[in-house]
Amino acid sequence: MPLNPLEQARSAAKLLQLREQLQSGALNPIEQVRITAEALALYTALGGAPMDGPKPVDAEQAAAFAADDGLSDDPNAENYRYKDTGYIAGSRKEEAAELIRGARASGTMLRASDIDFTAIEANPREAKKLITKSNLFGVVDWSGLQAGGMDPAAGFLLDRAYASVGKEPGENTPEARKSFVLGMETLRTRMEGCKTSKDVLAVMDDIRDELMGAKLNADETDQYKTLSQQSHELYQRSQALRDVQAGLSDSMNRASQAARTAKYDIEKRLSRGWKLTDEHEKAVTDAEAESRKATEAWRQNLEQNREALDDMDNQRRVLSKQQREIVDIAKVRNLKSPESQAWLSLGERFIKAAMFRSRAGSSTFRDHAANALAGEPKTWEWAEKDTATVEKKVTQKRRTFALKVIDVFERKGGRTVPINSTKDLETLCGFRAVQTGNWVQKDIDSAKWHVEQAAGAMCDMADMLGISEKALGFGGRLGMAFGARGTGNAGGATAKGTYEPIHRVINITKMNGGGSLGHECWHAVDNILHSVLRGEDGGAEDFASANPSLMPEGPIRDAFTSLKKALTEGDHRLPESIKFTDRQRANARHNIDSPHNEVSRKIKAAGSAEAAVLAVDSHFSGIDSERLLKLKKQWRTLAAAYYAPEGVSDIQLNTGRGVSKYMAEAKVLDGAKSKEYWSSADELSARAFQSYLEDRLAEKDRQNDYLSSLADNKHHYFPEMGEPFKPYPEGEERTRINAAFDQVFQALREEKAFEKALENTALLDSIFGVHHD
Repeated sequence: MPLNPLEQARSAAKLLQLREQLQSGALNPIEQVRITAEALALYTALGGAPMDGPKPVDAEQAAAFAADDGLSDDPNAENYRYKDTGYIAGSRKEEAAELIRGARASGTMLRASDIDFTAIEANPREAKKLITKSNLFGVVDWSGLQAGGMDPAAGFLLDRAYASVGKEPGENTPEARKSFVLGMETLRTRMEGCKTSKDVLAVMDDIRDELMGAKLNADETDQYKTLSQQSHELYQRSQALRDVQAGLSDSMNRASQAARTAKYDIEKRLSRGWKLTDEHEKAVTDAEAESRKATEAWRQNLEQNREALDDMDNQRRVLSKQQREIVDIAKVRNLKSPESQAWLSLGERFIKAAMFRSRAGSSTFRDHAANALAGEPKTWEWAEKDTATVEKKVTQKRRTFALKVIDVFERKGGRTVPINSTKDLETLCGFRAVQTGNWVQKDIDSAKWHVEQAAGAMCDMADMLGISEKALGFGGRLGMAFGARGTGNAGGATAKGTYEPIHRVINITKMNGGGSLGHECWHAVDNILHSVLRGEDGGAEDFASANPSLMPEGPIRDAFTSLKKALTEGDHRLPESIKFTDRQRANARHNIDSPHNEVSRKIKAAGSAEAAVLAVDSHFSGIDSERLLKLKKQWRTLAAAYYAPEGVSDIQLNTGRGVSKYMAEAKVLDGAKSKEYWSSADELSARAFQSYLEDRLAEKDRQNDYLSSLADNKHHYFPEMGEPFKPYPEGEERTRINAAFDQVFQALREEKAFEKALENTALLDSIFGVHHD
């Protein structure tokens, strides 16, 4: 089984350490054989072929070294050959141990420079007992941090990072113990200079980079920047040539169109029997000459610049390779750096917290981060405890649900999409424009990645829907932005991406946007398509999934109606609170203890409040008389009051309107929000569309994490951790909803909805404003 990134980091670091030991020449033959075997195993696990190592010793030499003298070379063994033979008061190791015990008693954090590791390691067993988190971490001065300007949400997030540190080093070795102390010292030093939640998360991101060997030193950074500048200059020069080509191509196309128009005008006059004049013929001759001239200019420019453009593209590829080599060298060095070893020593839980943005990272810390960024908690009450590392369960009321994101993306299958610019992306998808933020302009590698990923995702989505990627841009009426329009606050947490219905633009955020493109594209289709098909603009808040009647009558409206039903309708009852008075309770007993009609007999036979209310609903099903509806409400109240415990005046029952399980789970996500978000029809449909895309891709053995990722409840539902959230449809409902999406896109294809609508550019211009190619 391939190693995950965490295992790779550990194995690579360990391999480097073993190689240094082998090259030192200080090992006896037995140690040499053992370490060689261990190194070979690690090297093979990392994907390497067997490597040349020290040659094994012969059998006689090995036997000589293996002779049993009754002692052990294992520092942890009772018969360790170098163990103490007696107690000597005032020895260095005793002083070192007392220093650690004193620090624990006083709550003082010890730094690596405070500890005499040579003395401590004289007795490895005692070293193992002494070098622990409880002995060395110290007590955090939360009051001092508060007084220094740290906000409570940042403090709570910092506390959660501290709580993730392991109780002892991950390995029982002197090196691991020293790294463990250094890791705790460095963590506290960096963290306790933070003021806001963003500061804390920035430190965690730095730790992740150091852990994975992604940090460049000053010289490497300068080299990398120089190469980036050279690449950018080449890009600008090549783009300038391509802009000229594009301009000549536009001129050629306009001239060609003018010639066709002139010829068509003559043909039209002839068909009507009108007389031709010299001016008419001259117009055709001049237009054709201009078309030939423009075509020749375009062709000459293409020939002149082809070699230069190819050369510049090759140079940029070489520069990109050199940048990758710089990063690879840094990784090899960094993986054995003290910092990397320090973070590794803090344990699996801390490593997962540091990598919370990735699929393999901690979902719990990811939720803490979402809460902190949303400003929770708002007070320092949580800090009133004896130590900094007592586990604290986050209540559901405090938690703010946020969809997970990943930072490692995979695309499997699909077309090769050559994209070299945002302009290429605009042309490919028919976008109105592709907007970029400052970070894109300053970081060409990030920009290149997002643009290429977006192009591949749009094409993969087009393949699944049977609708061209160019049509999905609505003929230049939909815009695309990357990190250029701020971040949203969808569902109470920072959004991965947003669709702005007023401006009809999708924005993908820099760090977390990958995986949301399909979601936001559906919002655009849901919001724009009905206007295109009706021939009149709708409101910014109009979404066809919420109101299928926005669509013109016919198969497409029918398909959207079926989709809404699949998303929202079912037999899962929502919770509701039924209130009653003491008088109504007494009235219930009077009527139900001695039932005198069919309704009261059904309530009596029900046996519980919930079953009784549902029995009333069944009895009055299908009625629309105002008088009977009022009577139904009265009987529902009596049914709840009859079974309610003594001393209560209201009861919570799962007797509300029947909905799909998917919608009921979305209501849980909304919690006590005054305004629906997760359970709104447009958000239900967008998340379900993600599920649909991922399922249809998987059926073809394809995958595109930039288009959609983690649209499966297994990535979000952890009841054992107090996280009972299911944001996506599942089971039979998911199958039914997928079939409804199939019906929608089949209707759109059969009706040729996009093609017909986009042919009428005048109508589109009247709705959305004039679009200039």
